[in-house]
Amino acid sequence: MAPAPTITDSDAPSADAVVLEVRNISRSFGPVRALDGVSLTLSQGEVLALAGENGSGKSTLAKIICGVIPPSSGEIRLGGEPVSFAGPHEALRFGVTLVSQEPTAEPHMTIAENVLLHRLSRPWTVVRKRELIRDAEVYLDEVGLDVDPMMPLGALRQGAKELVEVAKALASEPRVLILDEATTRLPDPEHLFRVVERRCAERGMAAIIITHRLREIRRLSHRAFVLRDGQAVGELRRDDLSDEKISSMMVGRELGDFYAKRAHPFGDVVLSVDGLVTDRSAHPVSLKVRCGEILGVAGLVGSGRSELLETIAGCRKALSGTVTVNGTALHKQSPKESIRAGISLVPEDRWAQGLVAHDLIVGNLALSRHRAFRRTDRRLDRRRANEAVAAYGIRANSVDTPVAHLSGGNAQKVLLARCFDHDPTVLLLDEPTRGVDIGAKAEIYEIIDKMLSRDVGVVLASSDLLELLGLCDRIIVLYEGEQVGELDRDEATEELIALLSAGGTRV
Repeated sequence: MAPAPTITDSDAPSADAVVLEVRNISRSFGPVRALDGVSLTLSQGEVLALAGENGSGKSTLAKIICGVIPPSSGEIRLGGEPVSFAGPHEALRFGVTLVSQEPTAEPHMTIAENVLLHRLSRPWTVVRKRELIRDAEVYLDEVGLDVDPMMPLGALRQGAKELVEVAKALASEPRVLILDEATTRLPDPEHLFRVVERRCAERGMAAIIITHRLREIRRLSHRAFVLRDGQAVGELRRDDLSDEKISSMMVGRELGDFYAKRAHPFGDVVLSVDGLVTDRSAHPVSLKVRCGEILGVAGLVGSGRSELLETIAGCRKALSGTVTVNGTALHKQSPKESIRAGISLVPEDRWAQGLVAHDLIVGNLALSRHRAFRRTDRRLDRRRANEAVAAYGIRANSVDTPVAHLSGGNAQKVLLARCFDHDPTVLLLDEPTRGVDIGAKAEIYEIIDKMLSRDVGVVLASSDLLELLGLCDRIIVLYEGEQVGELDRDEATEELIALLSAGGTRV
């Protein structure tokens, strides 16, 4: 792969070509003020990073710009003219489009139909299948997705679905493209970065990227605009971008060492997996985890990390092999049996697999205790929910707040709190900090560390190599479902994990 181009301040677009102006935008949700007098400009051909912790107002600002929600006050100008969008469809006609954290694609429609959905929504539109395929292939090729355009979207893996979302946005030929955490499910976002750079350089498109990955901010943006608690706290030019400066401005403190791992004495083996074959691959996987230990699972998207954890947790049927907890083998391979044995899983997709988005915090925390035909003690549920909110630092107005109104980090803490309510012996964490800012990451790492002191063994699957290197005592690497390596903490490096994850071998 060719080295990434180096962007400097001299490459920044001219301020004379301002395409988007945000003037004193504020937005309140009841008593909560999500944005407070935010102003920014975006020039033609520029890539602006919108940085900040979860709950800082980044996604709210993006949704206001794209007409998803209206501002409480303030003004948006496009090409110097004030605009007020009645909805995303109207913003799209003006050339403003958003690739959001929440998928907007239609899984039962074909890939081509999803890519060109903006055309199909027009009344009295004649659709010719051959033209639909031909035009969709242009944008699929642009994002590097080689698939049959007539496949149903639901047949794709999550990373490929994310690329379809990007292709759909590009098919509208946007003047302003906003990518809100669009890279979290991509195994290699570099191709997407080059697409954005080419569009900006050749077509004058302007882009706003929202990401928690500081290296992506440094890699792609001309400027970083930083929000904290709904207010603009400053911006950094390209030549000033560094992890330390960005994080200090975001959280009001220095980056420090978020990945420092405290030493915990290892005890007996709490989890033993012997020759486990998942429905993802015919290759058997074997591993052991001791109490007080974190075992990392590395591998590219599609390598079988999630399938391995889900099979251990009984959510998937093992084709062969055994799972043993504290010396007792599990036979039924069901979530209920695994939970009773002391296994608790924090799934990869918190919204689709873990939380009921429109239910309240108290309801989500009590889910694991409720049983059919059993009376619910609501007073006890509220007391325990309030205790969990305090213990895990969940920031919310009350336990009656819907989890859909929480930031990603706080929603993840709700899920962690519910999993810990089982008092687990084995904790399976699948991408526990995906879409979570650096401040919330540090808090989640602290929560995990406290679990280790309670004689818990942890299996941590993550695509964040720094997270694996910083937290794990050992790391196993999967390639297309096969266990291709096991690395001790002292020998593991980013380069070696990347090599094994791509199917390479150690010299």
